[in-house]
Amino acid sequence: MMQKLITVLKDLSEEFNLEDYDWGIPSSCPIEIPELNGSNFEKNRYLKENLKDFLLKQHSLDCYYWIIQQWGGIGSFKQNDVNDARIKKFIIEMGQDKLTKNSFDCISSFSKVASFINPDNHAIYDSRVIYALNWLIFNYAPEMELFYQPLGRSSELAKYDMQTIFRLSKKKYVYRSNKSAYQEYCKLMKELSVEVYGKGSKPYLMEMLLFVIAPIKIVGDIEAKVSVAINY
Repeated sequence: MMQKLITVLKDLSEEFNLEDYDWGIPSSCPIEIPELNGSNFEKNRYLKENLKDFLLKQHSLDCYYWIIQQWGGIGSFKQNDVNDARIKKFIIEMGQDKLTKNSFDCISSFSKVASFINPDNHAIYDSRVIYALNWLIFNYAPEMELFYQPLGRSSELAKYDMQTIFRLSKKKYVYRSNKSAYQEYCKLMKELSVEVYGKGSKPYLMEMLLFVIAPIKIVGDIEAKVSVAINY
């Protein structure tokens, strides 16, 4: 069903090394990170695999806010009683088949928490990642449903609105329900990671690849393939 998509992702994984994943870790990190040859990819990988044990020992939500605000860079998600309740509710919903609208509305923030609580099965649902994934699905696995893209901050991606491109293409496409999109996304990331990086690979590897290629390969591909003619 999606063999072409897998083939394309394998090619991209050879063209773009995950060492190019250049997301720094704040000095306020609650656990000590080894130097690991200075590689941000390896440091983040270490954090993914080791922060979960620290989280299990915590009785407050401070570390969850650190993930969202400091590591994730979403300072607008303030620490208060309302958001405390939303985080706790989302953590319960992680093990279910669907999310409530209230949880999905903050999926960029909450999925960061999920990816550290359970990196074996959850990945970050990031605007930049979904941008890349949707473009690849649209072109190489059109039988698959697309994923709703959260608002993002990338000026490069903002140049080319994906939904506008899809509408102008006149091709048929369908978006997944927001209720089940995150769980389906995590399953897909896990499946694609195994297909591309081998047995036992974690879903965050595919998420990181998509994050790396979005402003470079995907934007370049759009610029090469998409043109608009205005008829007068």
